[in-house]
Amino acid sequence: MSTISYPQQSLRRASFMVMAIFITALLWACSANKTSVQQAYELRMQGDTDSAQTILAQIVIDDSSNAAAWFEMARTKHHLGLGNPRALFGNLEELVNAAEKATVLEPDNLTYACYYGYISFFNSYIAFMGDQALAQERVATTVAVFERIIEMQPEFLEPRLFLVELLTAPAELGGDSLLAQQQASELAELDPIMGARANELLLPDEINRIAYWKDLLNTYPDDAMIIEQLGKAYLYENQVEEGMRQLELAHKTAPGNHLLLLDMARFYLMTSRQDTSQVMTALPRAASAIYRYLDTMPINPLRAFAVNMLSWVKTGLDLEQEAAELRLEAAELDPSVSKAFGVPPSLLFSGLEEVSHYHSYFFRPF
Repeated sequence: MSTISYPQQSLRRASFMVMAIFITALLWACSANKTSVQQAYELRMQGDTDSAQTILAQIVIDDSSNAAAWFEMARTKHHLGLGNPRALFGNLEELVNAAEKATVLEPDNLTYACYYGYISFFNSYIAFMGDQALAQERVATTVAVFERIIEMQPEFLEPRLFLVELLTAPAELGGDSLLAQQQASELAELDPIMGARANELLLPDEINRIAYWKDLLNTYPDDAMIIEQLGKAYLYENQVEEGMRQLELAHKTAPGNHLLLLDMARFYLMTSRQDTSQVMTALPRAASAIYRYLDTMPINPLRAFAVNMLSWVKTGLDLEQEAAELRLEAAELDPSVSKAFGVPPSLLFSGLEEVSHYHSYFFRPF
């Protein structure tokens, strides 16, 4: 039987110790980087988005393989762009690349894939207003992202609904009506109500949407999502009182759907701008919906958005001093507060490991 001499044993022990130290250091570094990414996220939620970006930039310099840092870097750039649309569009390619980098590093991470799908759709939407060939290329990329998500988790509903809407784009911009119908059918098999939302996107213009959702409500009475869609169908037909009655019922049925209150406020704001004779009626109603939303204690970025929206109401009512105070309050909550009419996407603020089930339409305001 062979034996190991003392020097050989010492060498082996030393080798094991070096390896153990290396592994420990690697694990510590990974843990430290994860903690730093979490710190950056928390700073962003507190309104210190610039500091968050600084931390993340250093992390990816030190370790370019840190998927979480790339993911949060993309969302941080997106967040910064809410308050500065010119910067958002100017840095959009860099933002999309960061989101893509996260998915390349961790291809099975649904959290990263969902955000990449959303921002890819946004990138495609922007291209629809310009270069047709570029739009086709971006749509193809976005379709591939959503198909990858569906491949990873076939029962994931929201990516399919995003995909159906994207594919309703004109064929010259990359749309594909046959593939849209296929996805809508598969979604209906998984969830008939989400499938109904997908099928509505494919209906000819002459089909009455109010009747469509009423019929479905007969089959699924008291379903909050159907009631909400019925309410919005009434709003699109300018049947405001009935539309709002249905939305209030939807909120009562699903009281956790706080963003519905902002949709109500946004509709009243839009009404006041389109018909100035409605200002004194619509704007107080908008304010009421916003105050109700603020009472739900939303996270800072969404609270800032609602407060800033309230400043628009005050401006419309010629209460400029109050409006100025509200703008300052919104900026204190979040210096990058969105000035856009649409509500910022909630997947921009979800946790670092949270799989978002967020959905919103790109081709319609509600």
